[in-house]
Amino acid sequence: MEKVLILAYYYPPCRGVAAYRPQSWAKDFRLHGYAPTVITRHWSGDESVWEDYMKDADKKTEIITDQHSSTIYLPYKKNKLLQFAEKKWVRSLKLNKLIYLGLTLNGDFQMEIDGYNCFKEYLFEHLRTEKYKLIIITSPPLNVAKLAYKAAKKFKIPFAIDFQDSWNNLMLAENYNPGRKEKFYNSVKEFYLRKWLGKALFSVTVTPAIGDRIKEHTHKPVEIITNGFEQNAYSSRPVIPSSDVFNISVMGTIHPMQDITAMLEGLNLFLQEKDPAKVKLNFIGLDSFPEMSGHVKSALPASFLHVSPRVKMEEAVDLTLAANVLLFPSYKGYKGYYTAKIFEYLGAQRNILMMPGNNDIVDELIGRTQAGKIANSATEFAQILNSWHNEWKNTGTLIYNGIPEEIRFFSRERQNELLCEAITRHLSA
Repeated sequence: MEKVLILAYYYPPCRGVAAYRPQSWAKDFRLHGYAPTVITRHWSGDESVWEDYMKDADKKTEIITDQHSSTIYLPYKKNKLLQFAEKKWVRSLKLNKLIYLGLTLNGDFQMEIDGYNCFKEYLFEHLRTEKYKLIIITSPPLNVAKLAYKAAKKFKIPFAIDFQDSWNNLMLAENYNPGRKEKFYNSVKEFYLRKWLGKALFSVTVTPAIGDRIKEHTHKPVEIITNGFEQNAYSSRPVIPSSDVFNISVMGTIHPMQDITAMLEGLNLFLQEKDPAKVKLNFIGLDSFPEMSGHVKSALPASFLHVSPRVKMEEAVDLTLAANVLLFPSYKGYKGYYTAKIFEYLGAQRNILMMPGNNDIVDELIGRTQAGKIANSATEFAQILNSWHNEWKNTGTLIYNGIPEEIRFFSRERQNELLCEAITRHLSA
């Protein structure tokens, strides 16, 4: 059994979506010949809004070992230099801009979530006694890539970088047109990325759009290992959709780049002459993004709405399974871009309604799996919902036409198997 070390800032009990990917590695790697150790930071599990993810955690180092992996939870302190930069007098003198510039020029990115200083001392001490075949880091934050590069150089261990997000997600948009300042900061990040990626064994990412960007800065291999759903998380839960209330749900955050205008118009068309006691619109986790939450609340009748902050994973699974229909607002102007949400929807095996289609990989995914339908106008959206609502009224349920073997390909288990195959291939090259 070969030992691998995983550096993951986000990790359960943290409820952020980025936490579940490395958790699934810790669970599945042993099935494929790799014994994982995870280094992360302490979390309360109560994190909801963005500020919560940057709070100090004063607990002592704790090591938890089970049949799958060992996990090392470290104390966390906010970056002292950034705390200084946020003082009023520092900001009034605009010294904070010099501090941010200095951090950037030193390759210290996204330091508001400071995995670099959280992990560094413990990691270097740990690697003096523990030997690993590979270090895998998952980003964000990007500063952990710098740490993996330094650790690999010092201890002669190969490393791989997993990008769950781009170093600038705005650049994934088709109409991206950065100003002079943003171009400068992009160029500095990409200078360091070329340096780090050049020494990495290989890179991994969740979606082709990010993979294409990575390939612009390295000649090393890039693997596309999508996010996915944990099969047992859905199959072991007894929740079924209600036959009394027609639940239409959106799970997780809606981002400003998601095109929801026509979806909201279509929902209002659908709700005409509907009974609020019989139809419910659920936006689970939306309150974690106040701007989008306010937009939805102002656009839809409150009597039909249920909007919540982020919920724990088990509750999110149950609420997904309880939906009659799952809504997926697409990303306007983004090509080659998957989100973790679409895979959770596949795992629930509930009818998906995507709005609008954009002739891209999510459209292909829905077509390949036959897991739902795509609407391209508010009228078409309302017609599809009305058709499903009438079917539900007449039968108490909805027919689901998803193809099980196609859906299983996008499970965490299958994607982790593909990742381990890639690790073996690159280590032996």
